[in-house]
This record gives sequence, C-alpha cells and structure tokens, in this order.
Amino acid sequence: MRNKIWTALLLVLLVALMPLAGQAQDDVIVSVMANWGGVEQVGFEAVLAAFTEATGIATEYIGDRNAEVTVQTMIAAGNPPDIQSMPRPGVVAEFARDGVLQALTSGDDPIIPMETLQANYAQGIIDQGMVDGEIYGILHAPNSKSTVWYRTDTFADLDLEAPATWDEFLELVDILVEEGIAPLSMGGLDGWTLTDLFENIYVRVAGPEDYIKLFVTHEIEWTDESVVEAMGHFADLISPTDEKLLGGAEGALATDFIGGMDQMLRGESGLYYEGGFMGNFGEQNFPDMACGEDFSFFLFPPISEEIGAPVVGGGGLWIVYNDRPEVRELIRYLQSPEALTVWASQAEGARLPASHQVSEDAVGGACNKLEAAQIANADGFVFDGSDLAPGAVGGDAMFTGLQNFVANPDDIAGVLEFIEGVADTAYDM
Repeated sequence: MRNKIWTALLLVLLVALMPLAGQAQDDVIVSVMANWGGVEQVGFEAVLAAFTEATGIATEYIGDRNAEVTVQTMIAAGNPPDIQSMPRPGVVAEFARDGVLQALTSGDDPIIPMETLQANYAQGIIDQGMVDGEIYGILHAPNSKSTVWYRTDTFADLDLEAPATWDEFLELVDILVEEGIAPLSMGGLDGWTLTDLFENIYVRVAGPEDYIKLFVTHEIEWTDESVVEAMGHFADLISPTDEKLLGGAEGALATDFIGGMDQMLRGESGLYYEGGFMGNFGEQNFPDMACGEDFSFFLFPPISEEIGAPVVGGGGLWIVYNDRPEVRELIRYLQSPEALTVWASQAEGARLPASHQVSEDAVGGACNKLEAAQIANADGFVFDGSDLAPGAVGGDAMFTGLQNFVANPDDIAGVLEFIEGVADTAYDM
C-alpha cells in the first residue's frame, strides 16, 4: 500500500513539472555582445526584434563600450556570449588560433554554408573574416573613417571650401587660427581616435601595400622612414597644439570621442576628425541640427597625388562562440539581406550594409547616404590598421604612444621606438 501511495505521489509530481520542463525548453535565449550604445544600440535592437518576431527565439543584447576587453574575462570564466560583434580582426585571429571561436563555413554541417555568403557578399568582404584559410567572422556595418566633420554655417560664414589636397587642409587650419577659431577638436582620451587619424595619414603617404606590411605582417617596422614621414605630417596638422587643438594638448587628451564631436557642433572648434558613425551621435545630442544640412563631412584629403585618398574603413566581424541550433538561426539571419535591410533603414542607428544584395534605397539618413557614396567612390579601401594588428600593438602601444605624441609632437623618434619595442615581440607570439 505504501509503495502505491509513493508511486501515485511521484506521478502527480512529474505531471506538475512537465509544463515547467516544456517552458524551459521553449525559453531559449541567444546572447549577442557588442560595443554599441545610444542610438547605435537602438538601431541594432530593431534587428533583433525582427528576428524574434520571425522565429520566436528570444535574444539578449549585452552592450559594453569595452566589449573586446570584457569578453576576455567572460571567456576565462567559461561564459562567453553566443555571438559577438568584434571590431578588431587582429583579436579575431588571436581568438581563432586559441580555439575559442567556431569556424563558420567548414565541415559537413557548416554554421553558414559558403555558398550562402558568396550569394550575399563580394569575395573581398568574405575574406575579411578569414584566418588561416578558415572563415571565422562576417563583416558587417562597414563605415568610413576618412571623414572630417564641420558645421556648414562656419564654412558659409568664412567662405570656406572642403580641401582637395593636404596642403589645402593645412591652409584651412591656418585660416581658422587667423579667424580666432580653434581649428581642431580631438577625442584623444580614447586612444583609438588617434590611431584612426594616423592610419589615414600613413596610407596616403605609403600606400595600401605598405600599410598591410606595417600593421599585418610587420615587414615594415615602426621606425621605418615611411612611418617617420607620416608622423611628420601628423605633427604639421596639430602643432603648435596650443593654437590648433581646442584646449591644447591637455584638453585634447581629456576629451572623449563623443565630446570632441559635441565641441565642434557647439561651435567651439572648426573641425572634428572621426568616422562617419559620428553623424548618429551628432543628431542624438543635437536634435535641432540635421546631418547633411547643419553639419557634414569632407573626405580626408590625399597627401600624394599618386596614391590618392584611400578610405580607411571600420566595421565589425560577427563571431560565434557557441554552436547551438538557435545560435545558428540568429547568425544566419544577421548576415542576410533581410536583416541588413532592416538595419540600414532605421530612422535612428542605421548602419551601412556590407552586402551587395541590399538596395541603395534602403539606406536611411542623409549622412549615411553620403558615407555610402564615399566608400563606393573611394580610390581604395583598407581596414582600420590598429584593428588588424595584434592587440598589444593596435591597442595598448599605439594608444599610449600616440597620446604621448599629442602631448609632445617633437618626440617622434621616442614614440616610434616605444611602439616598435612592443611590435617586435607581439608579432612573434
């Protein structure tokens, strides 16, 4: 009798738990990590919402401005996100070689079939995610980092035009000094803004081939004559810092990348250098100002007529840490023309599509259209060099070295010897 009672109680308990077990199966969540906040996050969350509506699969967005650093702690704890947008191909290569990432197109049952990628992307775009012959990342949200921002009323009041050459750029800076306007805001507190500026100068001095030799293969050392020449042009642009930089070197190094844009839009400076994505922040922080009307950008001008003005571009690489069916569904969706169309057409936080399958009409926003045209008509395109380099070089060494350079533009040799000292060992690891 006692056994029958216990058996009955056990059956009742199992029946009661069955709905909960089924619910646990249904409540799958795919986590996605990126360094987007503000309107950038709003735009991407619209993509995730469209995915959930189409599939019923829930997602969790993990936003962290230092995501590429934070994720290393998560990996060490055995709890990485399912998918991440990684803006640094050099780190993707490191993670892939460490066995942390899932290869995307290889094996009998690939996460994404290669023919799917080839149907949506040019081979040059696909190759951005290749490490040692395997695809580990998918380029998305490409952007130009060859944009110099200005207020249109400042240019109109002073009868200024966008410079077509480096000499005209330096003349523009001198005119602003003469007019009593600090020529340049600088977000030097965030060291990557300085690496972006250097990369634009270097590729215009040395060309795309040597650019790869400096950042990717280290066939060119940081003390090379071509790097010294590029740093000389950098010094010409910002020195003397108390005249050309808003707040001098100290102010430039105390200002973050959004703050620098805000200063220019408030009319405190004439120009601000940083990528096309800054238009989103401009419209967010200054809702009464319209990108393309009240403020705009010009192409970072050429230094050498022979080399022209290649666009230094950025973007992210979708990488996958965990291989589960629901993760596969999301990564396949994120690279699809449907998802990219949703993202490109957002009123806030729109990002440019890397796929040629997305209509140009889907790109929303005046400055996004200008940026897309700049990329399409560029003399060439190179990926952000510091993101291609090993993390120790493209992150710590370049950040610190170039911040020290802004503080003392006369010490070119010391800065380059410091970066080369780090690079000398980093490329052998």
